[in-house]
Amino acid sequence: MVDQPLPAGTAPGLLDIVLRGRPDRATLFQQAGLDADTVAGGDGHLTSAQLDALLGTAFTQAGDPLFGLRVGRANHYRDLGPLGALMAASETLEQALLVLLRYRELMLPYLALALHRGEHQCTLTVSGGEALAVTHTRAHNDLLLATLVALGHSLLGGRMPIQRVAFRHPCPPDQELDEYRSFFRCALQFDQPANSLVFSPALLGHSLPAADTARRRDLERPADEKLQALRRVGGVTGQVIEQLHAGLGERPLTVHLVADRLQMTARTLQRRLHHEGAQFARLRDQVRMEYACRRLRRGDCDMPELARRLGFSDIANFYHAFRRWTGCAPGAYRKNQVRRR
Repeated sequence: MVDQPLPAGTAPGLLDIVLRGRPDRATLFQQAGLDADTVAGGDGHLTSAQLDALLGTAFTQAGDPLFGLRVGRANHYRDLGPLGALMAASETLEQALLVLLRYRELMLPYLALALHRGEHQCTLTVSGGEALAVTHTRAHNDLLLATLVALGHSLLGGRMPIQRVAFRHPCPPDQELDEYRSFFRCALQFDQPANSLVFSPALLGHSLPAADTARRRDLERPADEKLQALRRVGGVTGQVIEQLHAGLGERPLTVHLVADRLQMTARTLQRRLHHEGAQFARLRDQVRMEYACRRLRRGDCDMPELARRLGFSDIANFYHAFRRWTGCAPGAYRKNQVRRR
């Protein structure tokens, strides 16, 4: 178990969803060795072990095999508080998903999110968290995927059509599958390597009905402050992401350089990242992609300078990497974003 400390006053969004409105909330905290009043007041820290115990206890006490699905499908972006409001204020679904990727630690600090764009389909994959027992349960997987789809529905102001949903857990009994089919309305796959959603790339460009550029800017600052507070006491994954953000524009961000800054060997850093379900190369690509997309949305971005800042030896390597990340060339991405303004 990776004992990753989290600010107790900012319990992960998924935990808040599970505990919302439960009359036995205090009992759950007591069984996990936590004082509920301390968490509410923001003192101390919530560890990965305590988070695991809280979620596991909540799922067990529910006594309902469909608990995760039923709780998740009832969610709305408003249930995520400021993070949900920030997503809703984005101009497009793509921008909202990038917000989720950027602030993923506020909702899912023990998991990794990745958005893979292809010519014919996009895949939102959730991985990691292997050290937590709860991530291997059906209730957790159902809650996670149903919540993500429900968020898509509420952000778009209608149904978000999904082509396929993949679950890590085995197929449930036939008598329970109808509830899955009724909510997801797409192909279902079970016993898969990772939890994921597959949908059309065309959805990324859909405008959001609650889009508000000024409100988005106002919400970004407190979200950034909250994220930094989390990373200061978070696991090595958060520390690596922080170093990658801070190091953009400097010499190439290699695993050896980041390891030196964190005062450990590259081998130790890679081992600790593996325990937290992360990989250095993927974290670096995530930071680069998010930064590149933000810069390209401005329209006046200097492409060679952007490639240099991201650590690429030439613009051709940057073009190749950006196409791998997003499924399109950076110039096409910039034109599409400028056109939507």
